[in-house]
Amino acid sequence: MLQAIRNRAQGIFAWIILVLICVPFALWGIQNYLDSGKELPVAVVGDRDIFERDVNRVYEQSLANLVGLGQYDEAELKREALNRVIKEEVITQNAQDKGLAVSDEDVRAFIQTLPYFQTDGKFDKEKYRLMLSSQGLSAAQFVMQIRKALLMEQLQRSVSDTGFTTQKDLSEFYRLRNQERSIEYLTLPVVKFEGEIPQQEIAAYYEQNPAEFQTPEKVSVQYLLLSLEQIASTMEPGEDEIKALYEEQKSQLTTPERRKVSHILITTDSEHPEDDPKALEKAQQIRQRLAKGEDFAKVAKEASQDKLSAEKGGDLGFINKDAMEPNFADAAFALGKGALSEPVKTSFGYHLIKVTELEPASTKRYEEVRDELAKNLKRSAAENKFYELGQTLTEQSFEHPDTLEPAAKALNLSIQETALFTRDLGTDAAAEKEVREAAFNSDVLSGKNSEPVEIGGEKVYVVRVKEHQPAAAKPLDSVKQEIVAKLRDKKAREAAKERTDKLLAGLKTDGTLADLAKGAGVSLNQPQPFQRNTDKLPLPLVAAAFKAPRPLQAGNARPERLVLENGDQVLFRVLAVKDGTTQSVDPKELEMATEYLQKNMGQEEYAAFVEQLRVGADVYIKPQQ
Repeated sequence: MLQAIRNRAQGIFAWIILVLICVPFALWGIQNYLDSGKELPVAVVGDRDIFERDVNRVYEQSLANLVGLGQYDEAELKREALNRVIKEEVITQNAQDKGLAVSDEDVRAFIQTLPYFQTDGKFDKEKYRLMLSSQGLSAAQFVMQIRKALLMEQLQRSVSDTGFTTQKDLSEFYRLRNQERSIEYLTLPVVKFEGEIPQQEIAAYYEQNPAEFQTPEKVSVQYLLLSLEQIASTMEPGEDEIKALYEEQKSQLTTPERRKVSHILITTDSEHPEDDPKALEKAQQIRQRLAKGEDFAKVAKEASQDKLSAEKGGDLGFINKDAMEPNFADAAFALGKGALSEPVKTSFGYHLIKVTELEPASTKRYEEVRDELAKNLKRSAAENKFYELGQTLTEQSFEHPDTLEPAAKALNLSIQETALFTRDLGTDAAAEKEVREAAFNSDVLSGKNSEPVEIGGEKVYVVRVKEHQPAAAKPLDSVKQEIVAKLRDKKAREAAKERTDKLLAGLKTDGTLADLAKGAGVSLNQPQPFQRNTDKLPLPLVAAAFKAPRPLQAGNARPERLVLENGDQVLFRVLAVKDGTTQSVDPKELEMATEYLQKNMGQEEYAAFVEQLRVGADVYIKPQQ
């Protein structure tokens, strides 16, 4: 079930998991300062109150997704976050009303697979405890959140898995996907404008487009950096600790005994147990032949009913004890080298087993693994310390929002500084986009400490603004040449458009693009029929050709116009359209296309279902003050 959840997690479920896990651990301590007992709800869904902290989780996740994408509307983001939390609650309540449930075992197994709680690929109880503690969350609260997410995923699958597609849908998909179009086209290149640009036009453009001629907003920050690498460098485990870890992990450092075996199999049929005595008798007769000195490999090729190994004289290669059925393994590992077993019964039948080589168990010496064990101890101790200090950093920077001094003193960290940087580019700490995003947060710009900013699970920053330089207009003289270039490009494009307009106006009713191309002194292009995925034509031309209407009569469509990014004018005409079919499509591709369409249909049905739930839900939203 859990693998199915991971394979099929999408839409609302994927979002919920991100919000429940990724965001909380990127924002340590946020719950420590929220008192639900005194907090008024911002919305009510049915009998469930939604608080500001619920909305903040989603809001912070939205901010993380917008890093490096420029300006955003904070109020709009918060409205969207509230709506998403409301929708989540509506879905959860509907799932509960339908009697859906998630077992404790499934929740436990899912949590244990999350990488946030693992060390060396295994669930780490101590890391789990520390991470929840840093959030002010109990295990019961976190389990409840995960249970809710899995419950929502159940409801999603119950709706989206019912999506289906018909043969008509599949045919329509391939009609469009494999459609071919034939066109002819000509290109009227833009001609560079070399004339003078009047001063009044330059000034007017400058005044009308102030946003184009501004120095970017900049800040410099002071910051504290908590680094897992730096913490690890201070750790030095004692020799006794390393030896204790060696003893603890000895089983993992031991290569188990292996044996190279050959066998002869006489199969049995579970539906006819009365034949077992015959198979056993046959195995005993073969053993007697071997005991008299017949060659095992030769007899195996002749008599073994395991045809694959019989070709190799019965050889199964080296095996570990836990790789075979217990009866087979017990017998094989009880034999000495060269010895032959009595008939051994397994679910496949009766085996005669011979051990041909022994490879004893071996354990790596302490000296061989000491350095690696020491490194693991340092890493583990540093991670624990890292999370503890991260909680302290959160507390100190929150309790003293106007300075970094108390947090620096509590953690024995130095306050560092950056040079000025923009929203898109910085050096040192500001080279991290998450740090830049935090620095330009409205609360930080107003003089507050930032929330802790976690980078890759190994660094945590807290920043505060040292200097803020708002965006400012550049002097006209400094951007004059840039404006002249823009205006010349604009005039060149306008001239190209006027030329094309005149050519089209002069085209006779029965005129062709060939006539127009001849009059304009350019060549007419007639490419081979193409599909939507062709790379032999400019992408804008391909897109325009497939948006153009079908010709009422073959070769009789009116010319269409397309303006390329560089200003060139393209005139084209659709000559013919040939729809795609499913006739020559590989059956496996058809199967994949059917699954794709079903999945899309299921997602659309689920989205419509959720929207219907939202419209009919009993929701109260507190008016904005």
